[in-house]
Amino acid sequence: MWKRLKPGRFGLNDTVTEDTASTLGPSREGQDRRDDPLGLLVLHAPPERTIDILFIHGLGGTSLRSWCYERHLDNLWPKLWLPNDLPTARILTFGYNAHFSSRKAQASYTIGDFASDLLFRMRYGEKTPERLGQVPIVIVAHSMGGLVFKKAFIQGHLNDEFRDIISMIKAVVFLATPHQGTDLAGTLNRFLSGSVFGHAPKDYVTELARRSPTIDELNEAFRNHAPKLQIFSFYETLATAMGPISVKIVDRPTAVMGYPNETQTPLNANHHDVCKFSDTSDPNYVAVVGALRSVVDSVISRTGGGDQATSEEDLRLIQDFLGVAAAPEEDLAFGLTARKKETYRTFMESDQVGNWVRSTSSHILWAHAPPGSGKSTISSFVIEHLLEADRHCSYFFFKYGQHRKHSTMNMLHSLAYQTALRLPEYRQALAQLARSGGRVSKDAEIAWKRLFIGCLDDIKPLEHAIYWVIDGLDESESSKQVVELISGIADFNAHVRVAMFSRPLPDIHQAFQLANKRVPVVELPLPDNRDDIRFMVAAEIESLLSGDHFKAEVIREVVTRSQGNFLWASLVTKQVVKCRREDQVMGVLDSTPDGMDQLFDRMMDVITDLGADDDKNLSRILLIWAMYAKSPVTIEELSEIYPAELRSIMDLNHTISQVCGQFVVVNPQGRVTLVHHSAREYLERTIRRPFPLNSEHANEEILIKCLVTLCKKELRQSINALNVPVFLPYASTSWASHLEHCSPGSTRVLGALVRFLNGPSPLVWIQYLAMSGRLSELLVVSAKLTTFVQKRKEGDPVGSPLINPPTEFLLLETWAVDFMRLTAKFGRYLSEEPGLIYKSIPALSPTTSIIHRKFAGNPATVLSVSGLSNEQWDDCLARVSGGTAKAFSLTSSPSHLAIASNELGGTITTWDTKVFREVQRLRPGEGIWSIAFNKSGSLLICYASSQTFVWETRGWLLKFSTSNPRRGRATRAERVIEMKWDEDDDAVFMVSEQRRVYKLQSQHTQKQAWIQLDPALLEEPDLPRGTALGTPSCVKFNADCTQIAVVYGSSPMSIWNVDPPEMAARLSKSHSYTASHHVDWHPSGAVVIGITDGQIFKWCPTEDTYEVKRDTELRAYSIVCSPNGRVFITKGSGGSIGIYDFSSMSRLYVLSSEDMISEIHFGHGDFRFYDLRESYCNVWEPRCLLGLAEGTFEKSSDDDSAADDGFWSSSKDTVSSPTQFAVLETHAGRKSAVRSIQPGQTSRQPIAHTNNDGSLNIYDIVRKKKVEIAKATVNWVSYIDNLAWSKKHDQLAYSMAGAVSVVSVSTADNMDEPLSAETVYAEKELPPDRVWAEQLLFDTTGTRLLVRGEQKCQVLSMPDGVVLAEHQLPERKPWSRVEEAKWQLHPSKPEYILCLTSRSIAVFSWDDLVHKQTIALDPHGAFIDAAHIKNCDSDPEPIITAMASATDTSAIVVGAILDSHNPRLLLLRIETVRFSRFRYNFMVLPTDEMCTPPTTTAPTSIKPLPVHPSLAMAVAHPVGILNDGRLVFLDERLWVCTTRLSFSSGVPPEAPEITRHFFLPQDWVTPKGLRLCRVLLDGTFLCPVKGEVAIMRGDLVSETVRNWYCD
Repeated sequence: MWKRLKPGRFGLNDTVTEDTASTLGPSREGQDRRDDPLGLLVLHAPPERTIDILFIHGLGGTSLRSWCYERHLDNLWPKLWLPNDLPTARILTFGYNAHFSSRKAQASYTIGDFASDLLFRMRYGEKTPERLGQVPIVIVAHSMGGLVFKKAFIQGHLNDEFRDIISMIKAVVFLATPHQGTDLAGTLNRFLSGSVFGHAPKDYVTELARRSPTIDELNEAFRNHAPKLQIFSFYETLATAMGPISVKIVDRPTAVMGYPNETQTPLNANHHDVCKFSDTSDPNYVAVVGALRSVVDSVISRTGGGDQATSEEDLRLIQDFLGVAAAPEEDLAFGLTARKKETYRTFMESDQVGNWVRSTSSHILWAHAPPGSGKSTISSFVIEHLLEADRHCSYFFFKYGQHRKHSTMNMLHSLAYQTALRLPEYRQALAQLARSGGRVSKDAEIAWKRLFIGCLDDIKPLEHAIYWVIDGLDESESSKQVVELISGIADFNAHVRVAMFSRPLPDIHQAFQLANKRVPVVELPLPDNRDDIRFMVAAEIESLLSGDHFKAEVIREVVTRSQGNFLWASLVTKQVVKCRREDQVMGVLDSTPDGMDQLFDRMMDVITDLGADDDKNLSRILLIWAMYAKSPVTIEELSEIYPAELRSIMDLNHTISQVCGQFVVVNPQGRVTLVHHSAREYLERTIRRPFPLNSEHANEEILIKCLVTLCKKELRQSINALNVPVFLPYASTSWASHLEHCSPGSTRVLGALVRFLNGPSPLVWIQYLAMSGRLSELLVVSAKLTTFVQKRKEGDPVGSPLINPPTEFLLLETWAVDFMRLTAKFGRYLSEEPGLIYKSIPALSPTTSIIHRKFAGNPATVLSVSGLSNEQWDDCLARVSGGTAKAFSLTSSPSHLAIASNELGGTITTWDTKVFREVQRLRPGEGIWSIAFNKSGSLLICYASSQTFVWETRGWLLKFSTSNPRRGRATRAERVIEMKWDEDDDAVFMVSEQRRVYKLQSQHTQKQAWIQLDPALLEEPDLPRGTALGTPSCVKFNADCTQIAVVYGSSPMSIWNVDPPEMAARLSKSHSYTASHHVDWHPSGAVVIGITDGQIFKWCPTEDTYEVKRDTELRAYSIVCSPNGRVFITKGSGGSIGIYDFSSMSRLYVLSSEDMISEIHFGHGDFRFYDLRESYCNVWEPRCLLGLAEGTFEKSSDDDSAADDGFWSSSKDTVSSPTQFAVLETHAGRKSAVRSIQPGQTSRQPIAHTNNDGSLNIYDIVRKKKVEIAKATVNWVSYIDNLAWSKKHDQLAYSMAGAVSVVSVSTADNMDEPLSAETVYAEKELPPDRVWAEQLLFDTTGTRLLVRGEQKCQVLSMPDGVVLAEHQLPERKPWSRVEEAKWQLHPSKPEYILCLTSRSIAVFSWDDLVHKQTIALDPHGAFIDAAHIKNCDSDPEPIITAMASATDTSAIVVGAILDSHNPRLLLLRIETVRFSRFRYNFMVLPTDEMCTPPTTTAPTSIKPLPVHPSLAMAVAHPVGILNDGRLVFLDERLWVCTTRLSFSSGVPPEAPEITRHFFLPQDWVTPKGLRLCRVLLDGTFLCPVKGEVAIMRGDLVSETVRNWYCD
């Protein structure tokens, strides 16, 4: 069980500061040390970190005072002294509840509990960017803390969840750790039992006893892992006072382990003081720090010193890419455990093995023997021998029945990862492949080519060879394929020796015969192993209570009858050693049959003869899990899910052997496995078993156990308390795999799924997946749920009502959709805050999604969303924007998306393509024409106005720059119209506006420059004299840049060969449509697709075949083919995107969104594409393409060459048979974008909004109904603007074509009736002296309306429209930028009105618009251009200081007056102009001085409130101010945040405390839409979403406050 120990006064990731230390009382002796915090605590964090040192205290110790001399915190040497000696080490301490003086009522823990707590906190306990596992780790452990570490180290290597962190532990310093146990443990527990204070014996104290099972098991298991560590073992030399006597608690024999890599050192201290030092000159401190310095230096030097960060980053990248975290050390350890000393020496000394080890070329050694001959043990010995000799050895153990160990793909991934660990050149190449993105192909042959031929082939022969050892070849899913792939080592430059072990099966023998034609294969039948069996039997029966002569007879009998079968000999020997008399031994030998089948029958008889039903049931359980578990489970896991069957058993290991007839064993790691893979074959075919063991029933039971664990009511509470059930990691990641092997017709399976999916359990499961970094499991489950439902439907009787499928089917299908979409939409946020699955994600999901229907109203949800009609998940995954400037070029690699805009004169913004987090901004310093990633994604090229820049994406360093080609003597460089990398990523080809073709070599040259190719290329010699073609309208290179398709405005398209430069084909004039607007190549290079005047065509230049299809609805004018060639997309003039089947050119799908499209671009995954609109980019993953990527569409041909799930082939084959799609035409985001929003004060009042289609709508929040009340009807005006509500919310004013209209709005008492609107005033024509209305504002009575026009302001009486007053505005000069003043109600004087600009606030009278007073506004230093700071590459502090003191106020205008519900503050959106582009900021004005009556003594100026730089950096979009003075804003990641503002402009701002409340999904908003967000008085947040307004009620204010405002 995971147990979270009682928390101390600190959190999971607190840092001890000087203040913290002082509050703990550093100089007060005797203070209760139990106040020391539990969990992880950072003591020191250096600016530059190379290593982490973690301290673990011992029995009765605590996280701080265990390391303090005389328990004074001013002697806390790890915090106060050690950083001076190891300045680049981050230092942490771990506290756990090891107080043996706790009372009986408190829980008693085991060493395993403490170890589990340590592991969990190492993995999940840190919230800062610096976390354990990023750099190497060194452990310092005192006393029992060393045993806790050893247990955690063992457990961590056995669990994928923790293996990556545990693998980063490189050294351990033991301080008086009782490795052999202590005789004082029993004494202490007896003392606690008899204590008058109510103390209780402790389990962990019992475990410290000498020869306890815990000590023995720890030493046995740790021995297999110890070689991975540098070990220092310090031991005490002074006795420790214990009452009237003094004893050495942990003497030298107890404190050392005797390992070759262990350094043993004495300390002149007793047990308590061995970890505490008086000062830095203390000899003990000098010794311990010397050991630490030694291991730190050694670890850093081994990890490459300065290259350590890069190396670790590469390995983490490779781990994610391959899905492998470590070598299969558990399998190796299991094999080594079975080996006895001196065995298998003859094998290693054979000529064949010696030649294989010493060979100077690549070749394969195939060793084979019958089942049970010890092949796995021999292979483990070979691996150990090579590793001890410091050879580059990687290995893999195939295991039949275990998916991960049965798969050829997993073998390739594991070998690749291990080779990367040991070979820096290969690691760098593999990391570069991982950076190029995409997924490793599911096709093993393609993966082999990419992982090895593509990476290992380029590595020169090494001084030492590479060794691969593969065991259990006959247990792989395809031994023939494995041999065929491995024979490809013949093609490597590097020398690779491969040893493979298997049974001598005919098909394997044939496979090696074929492989021998490519690479030398040496066949080696395993030699006579009777001597090895003799060593093994002799070692096992050494403890037998008999004479040497009898033992010799037993050994001879077993060796003779074993016939070389290690398994037979091992099983018989295990029975022999249980005997107590010689006649019992002879009885065992006489009754044991020869041969494995006969022995297996005998073992099955033991199970059949079990008398008790409980024993038979236990046997069945153990056999099921040993045979069918996805990965072996531990005894602890089984005990948790079968408590009644296992927990009452006294000796579980002995019981397992008895009830399972020795078919099941518990390996040294505590996992339940079969004794041998041949036992599985026997158990599956035998009819002698007393109970069924078929796959479907077994997987059904395991599935149900997994789901029962996930359905436990207390699971969420356990996860939040870090008290995670030990079976949960298996259950959460394996249940879908077992579902795959269950019978689709099983009612138990369907019932279990319904119970799981019908309650709250899916959210708890998703929370755990997010916490453990396994959200991708949702995609796996989605696919398997879908498959299960399909199979279930197929198995239903004919005539079943599948048109209206049962509720259970709908439940499974809707969850399958939700699981897939949740990962894509919200994975970024869930990974950072798993609790969002309860708080906000249900409310943000579509209304028909099951997560919304079931959980949007859950009490744990802090967010509700209304106003949207998004009933289903749409296809827009995300939206990204690099700023407000126009974006005009985009490119993508599998890892990154890049957009070029004219922000700051020319900016490239990049994002990662997983969670779309901004990665880097690049500025060439000039305008940009085009950008492109190379195929691998390692380089990004930018063709700017005068130069070309190439950056390396690893570190984003400029690789080189070069001048662009120029037209003769012209000063302006030629403009690019097409640019593409070749397939080898070595060169870039470019076509300029002058029809010249250039090539830029990016590799292997001293100086990079654009080189023009043959001038005859693209020339048209046959044109009539005087004819000028001009610039092509479209130019496209094919995939390998060997051909160019060229299109002119009115001439037929032509195809040119690049080398030699000649026209290869021209589109025949006989075809009806020859003047093409835009074309693209099919990836095969055999076909060109194009579009012109509503015609879509395909042309094969080599065969001159031409197909055309008319499709004028979308008015498409650009076309792009997908990387796999199955579909293509078009962009239309209305912002729509069409998706077409390539084969039939039939439209499958239509996507629409707001704003015009400037570019479309396919990603590298075949199911994602991007479109560029104004300043932002949409990321699309349409359902039809996702189905294609998942292979859910049926192919019309058996030829799947075009459908390989992998990397595109470079072959020039013709297009293969197409994939046939069911035509599914749908539309996304058809609603016109919201243009403006005008709400009331609270969420009880209707919201008015206009859309770009010219409509004016009012949404009744209470009735949840929308009414369109006006529509722009003038042909040359397509929108309505300038909305204004009266204070009573019964009148709405707006302008259409500059003319003012007012409607009266009323609601009926009947909730079923919509609100009504009646026009009470409308201007027939524009007043000539006022002209166009630009702002409307009601007074507090609703009887007067201010209209700000282009030339003057007017006050109109309502509803008659009589002009009551006028005010002439400053004249606007043509082509000059004049700031438009914003008018606002006076905060306290309803008879006055304010007129605001960036320089002043003018006070006017409502009655006559007479100017009463002007208050100067001094924005100097009041705000900071945060966008510029974020974009800078240097230290922002000097920039902040300079900008705050030298703000150019002439470039500032007031863009908008934002919502401020606090009368003392006024919030302005400020617009600044830099490089002719707008930037947005904010300014907060105090209104106290404005409230002074306009007299001669009134203030002459107002200074805005100062803004702290950190707040300026945090605010991306200001929204409003709440009544309590909190600023509401959106940060860069679209979190709705608040922070409290100061009301005094004269007080320097303090660093703000910012609270994040909820987030806006990335695909909801555009940069324009973000500026339309509003916040109401009651904390309701309004956000425009795809033509509608989302009404979001979160925790900005409490529910009580909200109700009070609304009432």
